[in-house]
Amino acid sequence: MTEYNYSAISSSGESVSGSIAAASKSEAVRALMEKSMSPVEIQPAGKQSKKNRIRNRDLEALFSNLADLLDAGVPLVRAIELLVSRSKSNGLTPVLNDIRTQVANGTRLSEAMASHPKVFTSFAINIIRAGEEGGFIEDSLRNLAVFTERSEDLRGRILGAIAYPVFLVVTGGILFLTMMVFFVPRFQIIFERLEKRGELPLPTILLLKLSTLLKNDYLYVGGIVILAGFLLWKWLRTEGGRVYRDHFLLQAWGIGKIIRQYAISRFCRVLGTMLKNGVPIMASLEISRHVTGNIVLSNAIAKASESIASGRSLAAPLNKSKQFSEELIELIRVGETTNRLDDILMKAGDSLERQANRRLDLYVRMLEPCLLLVMAVLILFLLLALLLPVLQSAGSLT
Repeated sequence: MTEYNYSAISSSGESVSGSIAAASKSEAVRALMEKSMSPVEIQPAGKQSKKNRIRNRDLEALFSNLADLLDAGVPLVRAIELLVSRSKSNGLTPVLNDIRTQVANGTRLSEAMASHPKVFTSFAINIIRAGEEGGFIEDSLRNLAVFTERSEDLRGRILGAIAYPVFLVVTGGILFLTMMVFFVPRFQIIFERLEKRGELPLPTILLLKLSTLLKNDYLYVGGIVILAGFLLWKWLRTEGGRVYRDHFLLQAWGIGKIIRQYAISRFCRVLGTMLKNGVPIMASLEISRHVTGNIVLSNAIAKASESIASGRSLAAPLNKSKQFSEELIELIRVGETTNRLDDILMKAGDSLERQANRRLDLYVRMLEPCLLLVMAVLILFLLLALLLPVLQSAGSLT
């Protein structure tokens, strides 16, 4: 028996989806028809066609349409049913059907979405949870749709900008390895006499040893690289590994500031929105700290919330954590003094995102010349290592 995922139309005209066990695809079709369902698509479980892959554009449309339906007064379960009926049997159809069932049984929308971690990110789930806590789920869904759209546009812009640099790196790497394995060893015989006399320059010695290693022990080198990559991947999935990774990303030269600004921008927006809708600050901090997507920043905010519980302000413990800029700390201090913390946080979030976008565009533009410079240095090293012995021998003859 094989498990098949299906999407079909029921006798009442509703779009349904699920899984069924059958000996073959034709038997699965017959079983569905016996249940008064008209199959639309059937495929083995675990396989997902390109048509059914969930794209960010699908999620953006989901969040936006769901917000519009809820804003119009449509109940949540009915709104999800309408979205299922409108869907074109894409990958979201079975997910929405499951979410509809869970919500109809009393599960909160954020909890139902959390049962599909491969579809909905922790950021999206926390944004929706914030909307449920504060009673502004429509606004949360719209903000999520805008964020998803911006993320997709940013992803497309970055991919378009790095396409040529990646081509340069791949092409240059293949050429360099080819020269090291097939071209450089031919000079080994030429340089044997200089090597025995101890007159071989250091760059040439390094080049020949590297060439010999790649030519004779490439299986060991490849195995070590793969094993090291696998162990690193496993370690980064542990709690300590994630903390180290997030700390490293925040401290990384150049890109660290961009990651920090994007993370704090999300935190400021969500915290400001929740405070504006009357959610208590302790509950707001507990939810908004998770949207940063960074354990180091989340822990810093958690410690700050402990200080607030004892009657202190928010600015002081955030400043003590050394994870937030002095400008933002000062804005938070002013917001607490003037009782306008919600508005100031939302404006600060917008400002931080604009700064991060400008900085990211600058670094993407700098990427191509930097890669060209790295390739030029490698080529220069290769040429110098091969030409130095020749020039040295020619000098000894004159």
